[in-house]
Amino acid sequence: ILAIVFLLAPALSHATQFAVVGPRALGMGGASVAAVNDSTAVYWNPAALADFKKFELRVPVSVGFHDHMDLKDKWDRINNINTLFNANDYAAITELDQLLTDLDKPNTGADLDLSGGLLVSIPFSKSTIAVSALGLGYAGLYPTIDSLNRDTTAPTPPLYTLPPNSIVNNNSAVTGIGIFTVEPAVSFATSLGETLFIGANAKMIYASTFVNSVKMNQTDYSNFISDLNNSETRSNKGSVDAGILFAPTKSFSIGIVGRDLNSPSFPTQGFYAQKFGSDVTTVNRPGEIKLDPQVRSGIAWKPFSHLTISADYDITKNKTLTPGFEDQTAAVGAEFTLPKEIVSIRGGAYKNLADSNSNMVYTLGFGIRAFVLRVDLASAYDFDNREYQASLDVALRF
Repeated sequence: ILAIVFLLAPALSHATQFAVVGPRALGMGGASVAAVNDSTAVYWNPAALADFKKFELRVPVSVGFHDHMDLKDKWDRINNINTLFNANDYAAITELDQLLTDLDKPNTGADLDLSGGLLVSIPFSKSTIAVSALGLGYAGLYPTIDSLNRDTTAPTPPLYTLPPNSIVNNNSAVTGIGIFTVEPAVSFATSLGETLFIGANAKMIYASTFVNSVKMNQTDYSNFISDLNNSETRSNKGSVDAGILFAPTKSFSIGIVGRDLNSPSFPTQGFYAQKFGSDVTTVNRPGEIKLDPQVRSGIAWKPFSHLTISADYDITKNKTLTPGFEDQTAAVGAEFTLPKEIVSIRGGAYKNLADSNSNMVYTLGFGIRAFVLRVDLASAYDFDNREYQASLDVALRF
C-alpha cells in the first residue's frame, strides 16, 4: 500500500528564491533593479545595460547562508543523544523530545545560495550586448518529524524493555535538496528614446540537481552532505529574462525585471522523507525543481551626484527549497562615492516579508578603483546568528 501511495503521488516540486548577485548589490541591501550600474545588470535588469554604456569585464562571487531554526546544531545534538541511547544512557529522553518539538514547526530548515561567473558588456551606438556565464547554486535542508514514536517512558530494570512507540526509535528525517546551474547567456539592451530602456537575456541552463533523505539518528550533518553527491541528476533547458528601465530624469529611475519567464523545470531523483500517517519513511522517487518566474521592481534616486538611494520589492512571492517557506523581500540601500569613484561606501537592509519570524538583515560594502581596475566587497548579517552573506568581485572597466 505504501509503495502504491508514492507511485501514484505527483512528483514533488520545489523552487528557489531571488539571490543577491554581486557585492555592490549586496552592500546596498540587495536593492539593485533600478540602481545597477555595472555588468551584473545581466542578472539584475538587462535593460540597464543600455544605460550603463561601458565596456566591462567582471568576475563576481557570492555566498549566503540562512538557518531558520538552528537545524544543523539540533541535528548534531540529536545524533549525539542517539549515541547515549546506544550506551543505555536514557537520561536525555526529555531533551530529545524538546528538540523534536522545536523542529516540528513551519518553515524549519536551512538554505544555502551561491553565485559566481564571468560577465562582459560591450556597448555600441544606443545599445549594448553582453555575454556571460553565470553560475547559481541553491541548496536546502528541512526536517520531517515522526510524531508517532514519541513515547518518553524510560526503560526500567531488570529487562530494560522499551515501549512500542518509544522516542528512542523515532524515525524523524532530514531531506537535503539542491540545484546548481551554469547559465551561458547572450544579452541585448537598447534605448527607446532618451528615457526608456529595454533588455533581455537568452540563456541555456545546465543544471545538476541533488536530493537525499536520512533519519537523523543514523548519521550526522557532515556525512549527510557528502552523500548528496551520489544523487546527482543532470539536465538542461533554455530560458529567458527581460527587464525595463524608465529614467525620466538623470537622478531618478524605475525598473522591473522578470527572470526565467518560461518556468524551466529540472528533474530530481533520490530519497525523500514522507509522512505515512504519523510515522516517517524515506522513499526513492522522482521530483523536480521548477524555476518559477521571479518578478522584482525597484527605484533609484540620486539627490546628489555622489549619493544613490535605492529600494527593491519582490512582486512575486517566491517559493524556496524548504517546503512551505516562501520569500518576498523588501530591500533598501544607499551608496556614497568619492570623486571619480576612487572609494565607494555602501549600506543597506532587507527583510523577508513573507515570513513573520524573519529578522531584518543589515548589509555593508566597500569599493575601490585604481585606473581601470575595480574591487568591491560586501557582507550581510542579522545579529541573531541565523543569516550571513558575503560577496566579492574584480572588474576591468573602460
